[in-house]
Amino acid sequence: MTGRGRWLALAALVVLGGWLFFRFSASDERRIGRRLDRLQELVAKVPGESRLEGLQRARRIAELFAEPFAVEAPAYGFDTSDRQRLAAGIHQYRAGSRTIGMRITGHDLAVDRRLRRATSHLTAHFVTGLDDLRGREAYRLQLNWAEQDGEWRIDYARLLEVLQPGDR
Repeated sequence: MTGRGRWLALAALVVLGGWLFFRFSASDERRIGRRLDRLQELVAKVPGESRLEGLQRARRIAELFAEPFAVEAPAYGFDTSDRQRLAAGIHQYRAGSRTIGMRITGHDLAVDRRLRRATSHLTAHFVTGLDDLRGREAYRLQLNWAEQDGEWRIDYARLLEVLQPGDR
């Protein structure tokens, strides 16, 4: 192979590699996965978080939801389609602990590319801390997603099952 042939082969490999990388990283499943990663980051709480930081995080979590949306947690008598009420509920939950860690497991995702909708079933595990006390909670959730303005957003969330109730 000549020098020019090697350069053409290398260029073709770079283009193919770039296309594969873009296709994988831009897939709907990957984009929804990144939204769930962002949710876990925002739920997390470290000691010393100010009230203002907590309110901002609750607001950012609420912004992950579509317009319109609905949240149902029948086990706790909570349902809303109001963004401010959702942010207040999230803030109240987060304010009850000095530390919070969240981990998602068992994530099943079905995407309807034609309708630009998706449904997730997952388990959310929480480890909370208040002074020397540690608590563990686990919930089975359904999240329905809709693509709006190029972003996947939650338009329906339902608490399906309390697997490990918290001590609150």
